[in-house]
Amino acid sequence: MNNEIRFVAITANDEEIEGIYKGDKESLKKYIKSEKLILLSFKEKKIKLKSGKFLNSDFQAFVEELYYLIDSGMKLDDSLKLLIKNTKKESVLEFLQNILENVKAGEQLSESIVLSQKKYSLEQNKLAKSVIASGEEVGALGGALQTLSEYLLFKDKINGEIKQALSYPIFLLIMSVLMVFFVFFLIVPKFTEIFSPDELDALPTISRMVLKSGLYVNEHATGIFIGIGLFIMIIPFGVKLFKRNLHKFILDIPLIGSLTIYIELSRIFNSIGIMLQGGIKIDQAIKQSIGLTQIPIIKSILKESLFEIKKGNRLSDALSGHAILPPQVVSMVSVGENSAKLDEVFLNLAERFSDTFQKRTKSVLSLLEPAIIVLMGVFIAFIVVAIMLAVISISDIA
Repeated sequence: MNNEIRFVAITANDEEIEGIYKGDKESLKKYIKSEKLILLSFKEKKIKLKSGKFLNSDFQAFVEELYYLIDSGMKLDDSLKLLIKNTKKESVLEFLQNILENVKAGEQLSESIVLSQKKYSLEQNKLAKSVIASGEEVGALGGALQTLSEYLLFKDKINGEIKQALSYPIFLLIMSVLMVFFVFFLIVPKFTEIFSPDELDALPTISRMVLKSGLYVNEHATGIFIGIGLFIMIIPFGVKLFKRNLHKFILDIPLIGSLTIYIELSRIFNSIGIMLQGGIKIDQAIKQSIGLTQIPIIKSILKESLFEIKKGNRLSDALSGHAILPPQVVSMVSVGENSAKLDEVFLNLAERFSDTFQKRTKSVLSLLEPAIIVLMGVFIAFIVVAIMLAVISISDIA
């Protein structure tokens, strides 16, 4: 619950004003005193906050709003208090209150965010800690928050592109599965009832196969649905268990593998560019980015690059031996090193790979969508032919 207090007060010019204050009575009194007002009356109203988990979008909104407040010249603790007053979600309120408590206890904002994430078992954002800590170190918290906000927006854009790319094919697949069940549960059994077991065995092979399949599906419907439900339930555990092999399997799929590489490189290069822009050194930027990818081969490239940089070698030389990286990466990084604009180069590469992902995804979908439709057409035609042959064969059986 949160408080909203409607009050009436008199200003120093003897003018009567009405206002709404979000907070408790004690903080209202402090506010009235700080504004040199005389409180005449107030009415407190409890506001019910929305329930729900603390989402990545909540964290993104927090960083963006805090940036605007800090950039306007407001102090950190005052900014957090204002965000607490205006929040309408219970989980966000608890998160912000915990950050404020840690800040008041003398912790840096970067460490306060980490402590709050740990307390509420939230997803740890390593990049957030690095960027904000770097800004605090050089006295540029506003700039660090802006940098982090831009990264989170880019990450959200990438996730949106992935969801958009997958939504229509998944919809087609679901509709195809529903169509299969519709045919085998409602249409095929009606024709199966026409024939006795002996007559069913006398039908053409294609008709016998389809009608017996429909009969089997109907007789074992409960078991089939339970099996499908169990399969869906164990998918998340299977993904965690075989994560390393799953990534290797995806990368080996033509087109899909290259798309996965492009979208992952886009995320990694954007994070490196963002950190470089925020004043973090290249070795630290790469080190922090290692934890942002789950693809073993990209993680390995980053670790090897970090090792080479620490030995005094150039990043472009460290990247040159990896065939999985598109050719323009090495040349662009080399240009960035020579022009001292490595941050701009990485951000440019991130945007370029994001655009490439979109274009290639459209190309894949332009092939995948008609392929699914054709397969469904072939399936329906197969069922129709089987049923028609069965109908035609009735007179021969009789």
